[in-house]
Amino acid sequence: MSDEFHNAMGPVKDVTPEIQKLSENPEVIFSAIDALYRKHEEHKVHCFTEDHREKHIASWKVTKYAEEKVAYGINYFLKVSIGEGFFLHMRVHRHPTQEKYHFYALHEIIKHNIATCVFTEDDPLTYFNH
Repeated sequence: MSDEFHNAMGPVKDVTPEIQKLSENPEVIFSAIDALYRKHEEHKVHCFTEDHREKHIASWKVTKYAEEKVAYGINYFLKVSIGEGFFLHMRVHRHPTQEKYHFYALHEIIKHNIATCVFTEDDPLTYFNH
């Protein structure tokens, strides 16, 4: 099994139109936003409200990505701007024989003793498996 130190994630690259398009798949974008709001349910860190949800979706833009070829398809690691200087690091999976993309997870880390899925532009996109 892959981990942070042993994985097949390729180099981080600038986004392409194809990668932006796959990130805008409704199953992907709405699953990612829903996961963000579930993880930040109490809104203690970022004070996200339902009013922010539409702004985050409207601001959705991938800036960087990396690929990991695996036996069961391709994992895409995406750095996504959701506006206001906030970024998500997310993982999307593509089935090996179908053009179907599925949201897998948001990268969650501990910052200032609080779990968060929100990154800055300067935070590097790295491998994660959760």
